[in-house]
Amino acid sequence: MSRRFIAGARCQGCAAEDTLFFETDSASDVVRCVDCGFTEARPITVAVATPSEAVEIVPLKFPMT
Repeated sequence: MSRRFIAGARCQGCAAEDTLFFETDSASDVVRCVDCGFTEARPITVAVATPSEAVEIVPLKFPMT
């Protein structure tokens, strides 16, 4: 497990600045506050939606006046 502090971040629990750090383990990233003990778990992987069909990009042509 490694800890990385987040510079300039404010805690959502106590509003203290520069007290939050990441704890990284195999399942998720956990944000913790040193002062008040606030915790927030964040998943490591994020699902990205992909289009079901390919989208064709067509350039637009405008008449010159």
